[in-house]
Amino acid sequence: MKNWIMNSRASGKEFDVKVYVRLAEPFWRVVGLREMGMDINPASRVDDLLVALREQYPSLGIEFDQTPPHIFIGDVEAPHDSLLTDGARVHLVWPIAGG
Repeated sequence: MKNWIMNSRASGKEFDVKVYVRLAEPFWRVVGLREMGMDINPASRVDDLLVALREQYPSLGIEFDQTPPHIFIGDVEAPHDSLLTDGARVHLVWPIAGG
């Protein structure tokens, strides 16, 4: 992946779980990346991931506040309390209304 948000060597923390995040339109434009990798602590949940993304990219937090993303782990829409496992692929999608 293109960017590791949290690097265990740089922060001095131990991370055992790597997840991969794909940002859909318009979220990726705020960050400048469509895909990124992230080292997280074991037992982290989707909410923890969103907090880390907000901390790393404050403008992304503003986007999330205006339009909360739909969250998918793999191909399944996931609630915010979903546990993230090593290698999980998380996709943050802007909600779309149709007619």
